Amino acid sequence: MIAYDMDTDPPHREVQPNFYGYIKSGRHQRGRTFLLMTMINTLHNLSRSLGYAILTVVDLNLAVVFLFGEVGAYLVYKLARRDFYWWLRVEGILSIVTSILERTVTKVITDFTGCTHFRHPYELGGTAYSASMLWAQIMPFVALSFYEGDNKEQLQTLMLSSFGLWLVLNGLFFASIERSFVR
Repeated sequence: MIAYDMDTDPPHREVQPNFYGYIKSGRHQRGRTFLLMTMINTLHNLSRSLGYAILTVVDLNLAVVFLFGEVGAYLVYKLARRDFYWWLRVEGILSIVTSILERTVTKVITDFTGCTHFRHPYELGGTAYSASMLWAQIMPFVALSFYEGDNKEQLQTLMLSSFGLWLVLNGLFFASIERSFVR
């Protein structure tokens, strides 16, 4: 809802036309795009939640290692790009603490919601956002490789179905937005 509201908001489109405006202006087109975004994000959340649920069942410590590993890799990525400090700067050690907190919260929210607003360069950025979306679909299969329960085949079928539907919906989403924003 955040991404939809901000993208369709005229002042946002006016101030940052290269970022906002991917949702077409027609009433029916907006409704279709909103529905696609909702369905894609629901499947995204299902994948991430199922992946972490499986890891937690296997070993809670493994789930914690995955979480800290993902966030840690993202923070290292931001440091390597010299994009670690949050755009709202404060002075001294508080700047580092604020940046760690903001970057971590944004990463976790994006990982579990798929909110397209966080592709903004001030947030995750396009590359990290895209990697996060792909990893959300791969991660449950990695988690399933650790799982030895009786219903492993049913979980795999659910995850494959969810992934297939996610791919189809993303294709429809990219077909429904303004072509100049596909990049």
